[in-house]
Amino acid sequence: MQDTFQFALRCASSCQCEKFHTLPTYKPMATPEPPSYPELRRKLAATVPLTDLDFPIGERTWRISAVTDQDALLDAAVGMEHFPYGLLLWESSVGLAQYFAEHHAEMRGKSLLELGAGAGFPGIVAKAYGADVVQTDHQQCALDLCRLNALQNHVDGIPRFLADWRVWNHSTRYDILTGADICYERGMHFHLEQLFRQALKPNGRLILSDPVRPQALEFAAHLEKNGWNLALETRLIDRIAEEGITEVALLIGERE
Repeated sequence: MQDTFQFALRCASSCQCEKFHTLPTYKPMATPEPPSYPELRRKLAATVPLTDLDFPIGERTWRISAVTDQDALLDAAVGMEHFPYGLLLWESSVGLAQYFAEHHAEMRGKSLLELGAGAGFPGIVAKAYGADVVQTDHQQCALDLCRLNALQNHVDGIPRFLADWRVWNHSTRYDILTGADICYERGMHFHLEQLFRQALKPNGRLILSDPVRPQALEFAAHLEKNGWNLALETRLIDRIAEEGITEVALLIGERE
């Protein structure tokens, strides 16, 4: 490029040159297309042991791919900076997906941000019922799994981005904030509360699900003392990786 530029300057100052050489036009590189479903499947399956699971919810059966063997995931996660909890499918996600299907009329046309999306099940269901969904997670592998599950359920148009709750620098506000199994770490409660206040529209709704962990109930009590009105709903969900039932709490409310 530098040689071409110098050559053009010499031509401009030389009486023997009758016209300038045309400089080449440089176009920016096109944004690469996102990987196709087979490519994404191969990429994830080469890293972690995926299992396909079917869930009859609402008027259809949803196929969700995720990791169900935590020991195998421990082996696969060697060398990762953070353990990829989001690649596991949690009963809380199933309970939240059920809730969105049951309340689909309330979802239609609403902007919804899914925090800690993981396998992305609740957000995919909400999108299918007409919500304007955005999914976020702290790890790219989880966002890849979100996209894989959306593709295999024929749900399109969900933007996704990496985010850190501790440094939330996104200005968009949403009608609904939601997350499954995101309240397990007490050290993150402060950051989550700040995020809720920043990212939720006035009169917006907070919809969280958790397997009735004490720390999640403590967080709910704290929110109520600080200006939030929360209702508690519980439901029983079949365990995903073993026999039995898990109780899931849904925390639903808004800020005063």
